[in-house]
Amino acid sequence: MRTALRQRLPFLVDSGYATLTAASAGLLLVLLTIAARFLSADDYGRFRFALALTTIIETIMDLGLSQITVRSVARDRASADRLFPQVLGVKLVWVAVGLALLVVLAPLLRSDPVIVRLCYALGISSAVRSYLLTARGLLQGLQRFDLEALAVVSDRVLLLAVGGIALWAGYGLPGLAVAFVGSRLLMLGAVQILLRRVVARVVPAFDRDAWRDIQAAALPLGFFMIALNTYTYVDTVILGLMRTDAEVGWYAAAYSLYEGLTYAPSILAAVLTPRLSALFTRDRGAHRSLLTRALFIAVALAIVLGGIAAFAAAPIVALLFGARYAPAVQPLQILAAGSIFVFTTWILHAAAISTNLDRRLLLTTSIGLAANVAFNVVLIPRYGISGAAWATVVAEGLTVFLLIVQLQRRLRLP
Repeated sequence: MRTALRQRLPFLVDSGYATLTAASAGLLLVLLTIAARFLSADDYGRFRFALALTTIIETIMDLGLSQITVRSVARDRASADRLFPQVLGVKLVWVAVGLALLVVLAPLLRSDPVIVRLCYALGISSAVRSYLLTARGLLQGLQRFDLEALAVVSDRVLLLAVGGIALWAGYGLPGLAVAFVGSRLLMLGAVQILLRRVVARVVPAFDRDAWRDIQAAALPLGFFMIALNTYTYVDTVILGLMRTDAEVGWYAAAYSLYEGLTYAPSILAAVLTPRLSALFTRDRGAHRSLLTRALFIAVALAIVLGGIAAFAAAPIVALLFGARYAPAVQPLQILAAGSIFVFTTWILHAAAISTNLDRRLLLTTSIGLAANVAFNVVLIPRYGISGAAWATVVAEGLTVFLLIVQLQRRLRLP
């Protein structure tokens, strides 16, 4: 029955699985909420600083390999067996580079030994998660959103269970860090078994010519993802360098809820990227039509969800994080009011990847990152966590404008 339904309504079925995958990110939000309840505001700020830094480093471990896997496999499914083992081989190199960079960078940024140890533990978790992201790229390219949903939901359920037990048992920050590492290592083995259903080989392979071609194609997207992730989490890192750990925790609480809003456009983007990639080489008119509809949907979702979050920010923060996190209300209202920009950005990123605007995407995001850093440095000393929120919103608006200009030029070409 599922096969018949997918043949008749493939977009609907894939969107359903993508919705399940994106919704499961709420399980991470639940874990972060539990952590905020069990940890002090200072310890929660330490944890969120380490999580932000290692998430940025994680993009170096991938360097565009996940995105290039989605696009390449979507355009030629027969290439999956040949491409994926080579991608895994390249990934091993970048994982080593990322971990080495983290070993050097963490103690340079923060002298607190607790934070440094957290960074190292979460760095191992990020290395495994980077592999899982590449596996997701393969499954999305093959449009096996059912298997992707199974892998992602399992990963997040396991992380929530192990992390929640560690916090409930009173192990605090060390227990939470061990939970991240242990659950991700278990999922590594499970995903290896899952991938054997769709590709012949799930072990790294070495072919110098293939590595060169893969990395040449992936580098622009990789630098874009580094800029994008840095752009997303740099305000938390700057807060950790310029303000107190408690303020980092308050802002992280607001930003977690803001990220929860973006699960909606992430569903659209996950389904759109392989479809737009295929349509761009086959039917430009259909590509433009699908992109236009997706943008209208994203804007409508932003108005509804962002409006609700801005209006109900105080009771939402009190319910999920408790009275100790009342300072998170104002930055949440600011971020929610500007959610129309980030919702639109998700769709524009999918469109840019599908149209091979890799280098322009990197340039645009780099400009947004530079603006975000500059606004944070100027606004945080005077306005604190509210200044960090305003910096994010203004930089998002600039990024949307630049992306629209680049896509309009690209889609005018014959």
